[in-house]
Amino acid sequence: MKNNFLQHIASRINNATAPADALLFFAALLVVSMPLSPFLLSISMWGLVFVAFWRLAADKRQATGGNIQWAKGRIVWDLLLESFRHFFRQPVYAVLVLLLLVPAFSGFWSADQAYWLERTRVRLPFLVLPWAFANLPALTQRQYVLVLYLLVWTMVILCAGVGINFLLHKPEIMHAMYQGRPIPVPRHHIRFSLMLATAVIAGGWLWHKRFFWRYAWEHSALGVATVFLFAFLHFLSVRSGLMALYVALFFTLGYFVWRTRRWRLALGMLALLAVLPWVAINTLPSLKQKMEYMVYDWGRYLENEGETYSDAERWISLKTGWQIWRENPWLGAGAGDLPAETDRIVKKNYPAYEPTPKLPHNQFLYILAGTGLFGLALSLFAFLFPVVAGQHRFHYLFAVFQILVFTSFLVEYTIETSMGVAWYLFYTLWFMQLKKG
Repeated sequence: MKNNFLQHIASRINNATAPADALLFFAALLVVSMPLSPFLLSISMWGLVFVAFWRLAADKRQATGGNIQWAKGRIVWDLLLESFRHFFRQPVYAVLVLLLLVPAFSGFWSADQAYWLERTRVRLPFLVLPWAFANLPALTQRQYVLVLYLLVWTMVILCAGVGINFLLHKPEIMHAMYQGRPIPVPRHHIRFSLMLATAVIAGGWLWHKRFFWRYAWEHSALGVATVFLFAFLHFLSVRSGLMALYVALFFTLGYFVWRTRRWRLALGMLALLAVLPWVAINTLPSLKQKMEYMVYDWGRYLENEGETYSDAERWISLKTGWQIWRENPWLGAGAGDLPAETDRIVKKNYPAYEPTPKLPHNQFLYILAGTGLFGLALSLFAFLFPVVAGQHRFHYLFAVFQILVFTSFLVEYTIETSMGVAWYLFYTLWFMQLKKG
């Protein structure tokens, strides 16, 4: 019976388009589940691994004329070796593994092995996803773009739900905002805002390309959806997402001028970008409240009374991270010991903030404090190598997404959560593939 089952699985590989169809399904599932469900997000990632093996097996079957001895475990080992050959022949994928290895190696000088193991587990996709993408079947350009189209409409539906919830509970939510809390969204509000910014950029690009799935009127609907998402990001008032989006839009403006040399139009767009934040602050109560709270928070910090305010806690986290790095400049405190070292320094130097100490809210400083100059050098190499190597670096979506990423790194430890890792890795790799399609 076991052999019959394996033979049945092997026969399914005969369908040449099946791996590509499965890839499209799991990529779509990943896009939808990223802002919604950690469980489905994990399923979609491992689904991509399955598709990579499926594609390798299909290639092996074709090369051997269909004569694969599935009953023998040797074929699995051969496929695994072949997959890593593909992986290491493509350094733009392989280099991303450094972002797993850097915190993993810090286990040798981390006393808190439990937290170190958690950090390593969160970074595991930096091996799994690049390996999978190095071995996945190719899709057509239209199939790659369809996944981005799904992203836009997924975010539209989610934002509509967030808006309805806000209207149903407006007094309670506005009261919470007066205390510095965000508008409720699925999962984490900052990562959600970054996904929303990604959808705005993707929607604008799709509209510019006059893309539609089935009907021509979808092009107009896509334009409306993109404007809605842009406005909704201002309504959410998440500053990290807004800052990343505006930096990306200024980059887009520069890219537009470089490509077209249309200076007058560019000046008009620049003026519009400069005015939009002022208009948003004066028309959206949620954004106005957030800005007023930020000014008040900063005032409390300057008067040494910011221990219950989020922005003040962020500033203290940066000071704490810098102190941890100065004490451990070459190898850092160890990724596992970062919370303990943060607690120690906050207790010693900023006792008023002791009940709620925050880890450094800057990805580069987080890496410095945990793994020192050694870790930062390797991490920067991993971040930057895909940006400067390969033809994908000239693709607008890849380039502007890296702008989003690096802007978020300045104010968040973006890739220290499963949601942040998935956001950075999937879209970086997907935009790489888009150039090939």
